[in-house]
Amino acid sequence: MRYGLIRIAPGLPSAVQQRRDLEATGCDVVLEERSTTLAGRRILMPLLQGLKDGDEVVVHSLECLDIELGELVRLLSRFHEAGVTLRLVGSGGVENLTPHGPMPRILAVLAEHEARHRKPASSRRRARATSSPLTAHQLKFARDMRRRGHSLRAIGLVFQLSPEEITALIGRDRDGLAAVTDEAAA
Repeated sequence: MRYGLIRIAPGLPSAVQQRRDLEATGCDVVLEERSTTLAGRRILMPLLQGLKDGDEVVVHSLECLDIELGELVRLLSRFHEAGVTLRLVGSGGVENLTPHGPMPRILAVLAEHEARHRKPASSRRRARATSSPLTAHQLKFARDMRRRGHSLRAIGLVFQLSPEEITALIGRDRDGLAAVTDEAAA
């Protein structure tokens, strides 16, 4: 089966152009990723990992996969082992990465390296300092939200922190010492 993948992002051609290129290759299924949310990744990556011998993935360029280099190496290695062809149909012409023959040595070496040095999956949230993830203003706002009856989960969603992290932060005063919780003070 031939799967086409369209991704809408800056630096890539319009969805209409990508669809035109994919339809010219005769894709059986065309998937369009409009947003690069984690939920979308949870759907797409298992689909790509589950392809079988004879399947083909058609994309404009590798940027359409929107994954880091290590993930890309593992995915290409998986494609090669499973017998999946990757076809790039971008402006530079059509290029096929076929699974026939031995795996390209550099791909095998990179895949082995990634397997040995695998880092935890990075989240897409912004990087924070480990000492204090919230500014004084944000901390005050979080405490005010808690006083107004918002759940720890809701507060955590606002600041992209877990409820446990919010509990630990709200329970501290400006000097980092344990303070009386807001519920006890009310």
